[in-house]
Amino acid sequence: MAKKEISRTEIFENMPVFRAILTLAVPTIINQLANVVYNLADTFYIGRLNNSSMVAALTVTTAVMIGLTALSNLFCIGSCTVIAAALGSKNRKKAEDIALLAPLMALVTGIVVMVLVIILKRPLAVYSGASETSIEYAMQYQFWVLGMNAIPMLVSTTIGAGFRGYGYSKYEMLGITLGNVLNIILDPIFIFVFKLGVVGAGSATFVSTVISLLFFFFMSQRMQKREHLYTEFSLFRFNRGYAWEVITTGFPAFLHSFLASITNTLGMNIYKTYSDAAVAAIGIVRKIEHFFGQIIIGLNQGTIPLISYNYAAKQYDRLSNVRKKTIIMGLIWAAISFLILFPFARQFMTFFINDEATIAYGTPLVKMYSFICLTMSLNNNTRTTLQALGQKTKSSLFSMLRQIVLFIPMIFILNKLFGFYGAGFTPIACDIISDAIGIVLMHNVMKKIKKECEIPGSQG
Repeated sequence: MAKKEISRTEIFENMPVFRAILTLAVPTIINQLANVVYNLADTFYIGRLNNSSMVAALTVTTAVMIGLTALSNLFCIGSCTVIAAALGSKNRKKAEDIALLAPLMALVTGIVVMVLVIILKRPLAVYSGASETSIEYAMQYQFWVLGMNAIPMLVSTTIGAGFRGYGYSKYEMLGITLGNVLNIILDPIFIFVFKLGVVGAGSATFVSTVISLLFFFFMSQRMQKREHLYTEFSLFRFNRGYAWEVITTGFPAFLHSFLASITNTLGMNIYKTYSDAAVAAIGIVRKIEHFFGQIIIGLNQGTIPLISYNYAAKQYDRLSNVRKKTIIMGLIWAAISFLILFPFARQFMTFFINDEATIAYGTPLVKMYSFICLTMSLNNNTRTTLQALGQKTKSSLFSMLRQIVLFIPMIFILNKLFGFYGAGFTPIACDIISDAIGIVLMHNVMKKIKKECEIPGSQG
C-alpha cells in the first residue's frame, strides 16, 4: 500500500512535467480515441449499406448524444477534480467518500434519462433534426444508445474517472477500451449477420457498455482490496456538501457539452434543409474531426488531476509548467492533423461511404475541418484549466460565450451568407474569437493564482 501511495505522489509532485503529463494523459487520450473509433465503426458499417437516411439517423443522434456526454462530464470531471484536490490537501477520507458517492449519483441520473428517452422517443427524434425519411431509424438507434445505454454508460465512466482522480488512469483506459473494442467486433455481427441495421449498431453499443461496466465493478473490488479507494458501503452516508461540490465542480464541463448538444442540434436542423446527403456528410466529417480533436481533449482532460492536485498543494510553478507544455503538445498535434487531413480529404470520405452526393458535400468540409485542431487546442486548454483551478464561474461563462453568444447568431449569419459551408465553418469561427478572449482571461487568472500560491522560483 505504501508503494502505491509513493507512486501517486511521484506522479503528482516529483515526476518531470512532460513525463507526468504523458502518464496521466495518454490513457485518457486512448479513452477518447476508443470512443471515437466505436462511433466511427457505427458510421462505417452502416455506411456500407449505402443508405444516406440511416447515416443521417446516426448523425442526428450523435448531436443529442452529446447531452448524455454532458451528464457524464458532470460526474466524471467533478469527481476526478475533487478527488485529486482532496488528495493534494491530504484529505484521503474525502476522496474515498466521493469515489463512492459519484457513481451512485450517476446511477440515479441514468435511471431518469432512460425513462425519459423511452417515453419521449418520437419528440426526441424530431428535436434532434431527423427528417421524415430518417425518423424511424433515429428512434430505433436512440432507444439503444440513449435510453438503454444511459445507466451503464454514466456509471462506468464515473467509476473510471474516480480511478483517474487517484492517479490510476490506466484502469479507466482499460475499461473504456474494452467496451469499445467489443462494440467494433459486435457491430458487423449485429448489423450484417443478424441483419438488424441501425438496431444492430445501437444494441451492440449497449451490450459492450454493460460489459465495460462489469469490468469496472471487478476492478473496483480488486483495487479496494489492494488499496482502500472507497468508503466501505456499510459506513457510507450521503454527504450533501460533497455531492454539491462534485456537481458545481463538474458543472462547467456539463454546461459546455450540454450547450454543444443544443448548438449541434440547431446545426442539424439547418443542415437537413439541404438534404439527407448533407446531414450524412456533416456527420461523417464531424466523426473524422472528432478522431483528431479527441487527442486534444484527452490531453487536456488527462492533466486536470495534475493541475488540481498541485493547485491544492500550492505548487504554482509546477501547475503553470503543466499548462504550458500541454499547450505546446496540442499545437504540435494540430499541425500533424492538418498535414494528414487536408491533402486526403476525398479519401477520408470515400472510406466511409460510396454515395457520391454525400462525398461531394463532405470533401470540402474535411479540408475546412483540417484546421479545427489548431483553433480548438487553446480553447479546450483554457476551459479545462479553469475547471481544474476551481474557477467555476469563469469556465461556465467561457463556455456560454463560445456555445451561445457566438455560435447561435453566427451559424444563421454564415448560413445566410455562404450556405451549407458557411454553417459548417461556424465552429472554427467561434473558436478563433473565443481563443483571443481566452488568452487575456487566462493571463489574468494565472497572475491571481500565482499570488495565491506564493511560491517563488521554478519547478518541473
